[in-house]
Amino acid sequence: MSDARRGEPARPNPVAPEAPPAVTPAAQAAPVKRSKYVRFSLSDRAEHFLLLTSFSVLVITGVPQKFLPAGWAEFIISLFGGIENVRVIHRIAATVLILESVYHVFAVAYKLFVLRRSPSMIPLPKDFVDFLVTVRHNMGLGRQHPRYDRYNFEEKLEYWAVIWGTLVMIATGFMLWNPILTTRFLSGSLIPAAKAAHGGEALLAFLAIVVWHVWGVHIRTFNKSMFTGTLTREQMEHEHALELERIDSGLQRPLPPRETIRRRRRVFIPIAVMLFFATILVAVFLLTYEKTAIATVPPAPDRGQVYTPATPTPERPKEALSRGKAMAVPHEIPGRENCLSCHGLGSIKPFTVVHADLRLGNDSCLGCHPVITTTPPNAAAGQPAGVPSFAADILPIFQQRCVACHNATATLDLTSYASLIKGSAKGPVILPKDAAGSRLLQFQSSTPLADHPTRLTEQEQALVRAWIQAGAPEN
Repeated sequence: MSDARRGEPARPNPVAPEAPPAVTPAAQAAPVKRSKYVRFSLSDRAEHFLLLTSFSVLVITGVPQKFLPAGWAEFIISLFGGIENVRVIHRIAATVLILESVYHVFAVAYKLFVLRRSPSMIPLPKDFVDFLVTVRHNMGLGRQHPRYDRYNFEEKLEYWAVIWGTLVMIATGFMLWNPILTTRFLSGSLIPAAKAAHGGEALLAFLAIVVWHVWGVHIRTFNKSMFTGTLTREQMEHEHALELERIDSGLQRPLPPRETIRRRRRVFIPIAVMLFFATILVAVFLLTYEKTAIATVPPAPDRGQVYTPATPTPERPKEALSRGKAMAVPHEIPGRENCLSCHGLGSIKPFTVVHADLRLGNDSCLGCHPVITTTPPNAAAGQPAGVPSFAADILPIFQQRCVACHNATATLDLTSYASLIKGSAKGPVILPKDAAGSRLLQFQSSTPLADHPTRLTEQEQALVRAWIQAGAPEN
């Protein structure tokens, strides 16, 4: 007989399951606490990859150009095959950065106008308060760390620094890329100013990324959300507690209905596509408007006149400087047409101070100093005929062939008679009256061309040999 029939209350059946508790509407609306939260979309991560790649290439190819001719800068440029290749790669990376910046503008516009996302990168008064609280916390004056929303004040500051730096780099880079077009509308003095600003901003951006971004994002916490797209709940609690609280409480603004999004896309996408391609066409036109790069090919040797006066040389009063009072030229002219190579300031026999205020040239020199063609060379200096002159014959050979390497900074200095007689660290290079035993001529005849490409001609070697054999006089 059942308990009910006996008048006793019914007892629960230990086998039958209990009915589940009733679910309230509030419990149905409460969001589920997830283990991962979407932080960045695929489009955001693609933008970051393009920015990372273009910026890295710009730094690698741009900073060495700023610090030329440092050895490390020349080494990096040589890895790319020369300065011309570096310039081309730098401009390609700059173009990618410009295209990525244009795309970012339209991506932000899509989030604001189609998805109706809140402009979370706009600085707010709370960011300034968070900054002060963070400073107090880092100095040990406060125990509580600020609770951040979707982006904290550091991320906002870095974002706007990237925006500002990119605008500066694009503007100054365009001026350096198109200096002729720039000077049609602006002062030419802005070109060197743009060069200084471009290099300075690039160096500042590089140091900021290394010191600030790499440390704060990849070393201190190693935040991988820009690569994976998600953050764990623990990371959200530590870095974006306010956003997590809003998500858990169901106060996060939901996405618009799909039909609303499709309706807005039908308006936004055609306008965005037209504006995007119009921007690209303008950028291509401006970036290809002029060609200003100068090919860095070694210039051909100039065999012309070293100095050409811009204005005719003024004549000195005849009573102060005349043919009758000027010293005659003690050597023949053919082969030594450039008077200033031996008689200019700093040369072997410089002109006197009375010539300092004159615009000197061959015409003015020979206008006052007569040429004696009947006198044998070196006769005026008391030397026997046939002995080459060190000042007129030997030194010009060394100046033309040797002193580019053998100067005061080298172990062997051939810029003067005294340094030539002194020789090198291995001893004398010439032995007066012993041309065959002089190392200067032995080196010319025995060293392979690959080891010492500069060679004296046979005529020049014969002249040096005759001068040494005559005793190597300082004539």
